[in-house]
Amino acid sequence: MKNKHLQIITLAVLFLYSAGTNGQMDYIPPADSIGKPGIASEVTRTIKLTLLEYMFLPNEIWVAKGETVRFVIKNGGDKNHEMLIGLDDDLRKAAKARRKHIDNPNELEAGLVQLRPGEQKELVWFFDEAGAIEYACPLPGHFKGMRGMIYVETK
Repeated sequence: MKNKHLQIITLAVLFLYSAGTNGQMDYIPPADSIGKPGIASEVTRTIKLTLLEYMFLPNEIWVAKGETVRFVIKNGGDKNHEMLIGLDDDLRKAAKARRKHIDNPNELEAGLVQLRPGEQKELVWFFDEAGAIEYACPLPGHFKGMRGMIYVETK
């Protein structure tokens, strides 16, 4: 019995140690800028995203600082969805605003794409700063689960 407890404790310590060191190595601080709408003729890569109930596929994207990316975004779900690029605080504010004004979205907001079921749209985006940027669906009931990260690396 004593030997079994020792094995469990050893495995727990190894797990906690590996999770702690790996998490520190993978940490990327938030970016100072989320970037800006890009110019289509300067696109260096296309990334496909699918929106489902209630997730983004993929939910992690890696890009390079200075890169202009064309996102091809498809709503593969049965409900309306949105994709909004931003920093955590800004995304939370947008989700709160959408709860209050569900029928009055700001369609002109940079980094926002609205899609009906089955619809596909494109968003061209220029990433000007290294760091972590998020994307989310700010619609009520979607925000908590429909989130993703864009990691912008220095070249």
